[in-house]
Amino acid sequence: MAIQTAPKQKVLEKLLRGVNLQKAGEIEKAQRCYQQVLKKAPTHPDALNLLGVTYRQLGFPKRAVEYIQRAIESNPNEPSFYTNLARALMDLGTDADSLLALANKALLLNPKEREARNIKGIALTRKGEYQEAEFLYQGLIVDFPDYVDAYQNFGMLLMEAGQAEHAVNFFTKAVMLQPDNPNNYIQRARARLSLNQLEPSQYELSEALERFPGNSDVEHEAARLLFTMNESRKGVDYAEKSFRSDPHNYHKAITLGVSYLMNGQPEKSLEAMKLAQKNAPAGNKTVEWNLSLAYLANGDLKNGWALHKARFEDKATKVHDRKFDVPAWAGEDISDKTVLVWTDQGLGDALRSGTMLPELIARAGKVIVELSDKGAKFFQYSFPETICRQSRMDRDLRSTMSDYDVHANITDLVDFFRPDLESFKKAPCPVFTFEKDRARGYLQRLKGHEHKPVIGISWRSKNLAANRARFYLSAPGIAPILASRDAVFVNLQYKAVDKEIAFFKAKFPDKFHVLEDVDLFDDLLGAAALTACCDFVVSANTSVADMAGLLNVPSIRFGQQEAALNLGQKNPPWYPSMTYMHPYTDQPCTAFVPEIIKEMNRQLEDWTPDRRNERLEL
Repeated sequence: MAIQTAPKQKVLEKLLRGVNLQKAGEIEKAQRCYQQVLKKAPTHPDALNLLGVTYRQLGFPKRAVEYIQRAIESNPNEPSFYTNLARALMDLGTDADSLLALANKALLLNPKEREARNIKGIALTRKGEYQEAEFLYQGLIVDFPDYVDAYQNFGMLLMEAGQAEHAVNFFTKAVMLQPDNPNNYIQRARARLSLNQLEPSQYELSEALERFPGNSDVEHEAARLLFTMNESRKGVDYAEKSFRSDPHNYHKAITLGVSYLMNGQPEKSLEAMKLAQKNAPAGNKTVEWNLSLAYLANGDLKNGWALHKARFEDKATKVHDRKFDVPAWAGEDISDKTVLVWTDQGLGDALRSGTMLPELIARAGKVIVELSDKGAKFFQYSFPETICRQSRMDRDLRSTMSDYDVHANITDLVDFFRPDLESFKKAPCPVFTFEKDRARGYLQRLKGHEHKPVIGISWRSKNLAANRARFYLSAPGIAPILASRDAVFVNLQYKAVDKEIAFFKAKFPDKFHVLEDVDLFDDLLGAAALTACCDFVVSANTSVADMAGLLNVPSIRFGQQEAALNLGQKNPPWYPSMTYMHPYTDQPCTAFVPEIIKEMNRQLEDWTPDRRNERLEL
């Protein structure tokens, strides 16, 4: 009897030794134990399964699949074999239905199999069957309250279902249960980022960076956070470290590229984006969109515009991809056609792209422009031969009107009218106009305008999120500009609050003018008339600056890098009269104000009212 059982005992001992080594992280030594078992028992199901698992742990999922399938052939009644096979197939990118089938097979053998329930939840999430997956994970957490994977995957489900605010709680629980797993911190950081919860994420990622020094994925999340916070100078360091440790990861190449782009390093940005394209799946739209911006930042309009439509398929851009029942204009003869022009981004983008409308109007039989209600009123005044109206579309962004033959996105008119930098030089400017009687009336209310330059000021957007605010100024922050010269300063800041206006009135009672009857936010015609009164405008990077550019009023615009605005040039070719200045990346925006003052004084050195008077036909 002893002679018969001894070999089995040795096999069991070798198998257990392999398991202990595998648990200790000595995977290759464990493999040798399982291989020795298989030499003596080639169909041993546990050895085949465990050897397959070790290959998956070492990054060879195809080999893992081979061995685990052999284990199933040897013993088709062990539920864990099916879940291990599912894990290996997940690494290979298998479809959700295959995962679901394997999980259901394991659950048929053991309805309480923990990992099978977990994988079934993953499969259901991928299929978009969120309600069933949520019910499954709730039961799994009740049965196994310390099962970290359940919290992680429940969080992933909630992210997929658009409930990031709840996902944060489950990722936080995963961190508490498994504080030495960097993935828990990473997933929570991604949830925070989607919610724009930048401050708590900054604190949590700082902890993760200390806990996991040199971890490429944690460094990547830190770079993404700092990019969102407009702290690209700091973010570049983390992005470079992350990419160096993982040079074939196209996501990290994109983060490095956008960090370079916003840090004023366009050539390096393009190099990183090309590496992302090389390593990404063919036709990846996120890569193409960011590559488009990198090309534009380097002044390569041909390649930049060619990829620009990728923004519609990149979820991060949040543009409106409208749907139509008629074809898009492709450059053909439209002299007897009606063209619908539509917008996909904000007001500033619509105003900038609207400078191309006269060229389209000259080629089309009729033009209809759809945009916001306030934008439509302003466009209608400048282009009376068109029909300008509020966008007509349903909740699915499908057009609800059919009074046109073809459609054209206003931004993508660049394909036909701004294919290169030379075309900007030939473009007419200005093409927008304003109510001159109204403007002359406003000018008369600005005491001292006859002998002093009129300077319009705007210091911020109405959106003061932390990631934007560092490129804006407060009322006290812009005050040195008013103190710097004897001039008439007029408020162009829309949605200014009472405290800001009171500050200027108290500090500059004779210099600062606010026309309280002008709605600078909703009445663009009023804003245009007041802007036209100015000899010069100093504005943050908002639609106030765009308005000055549209009317060809000399201006300084200050803000972050804008690839589609500057197109690789020092100043925006869209607006010949505009100077674009970029605040320091390592100091507050207030530290840059002396540079703005210096440039403003340079441009106003030989001031006369002639240009303003000609504009107002005085």
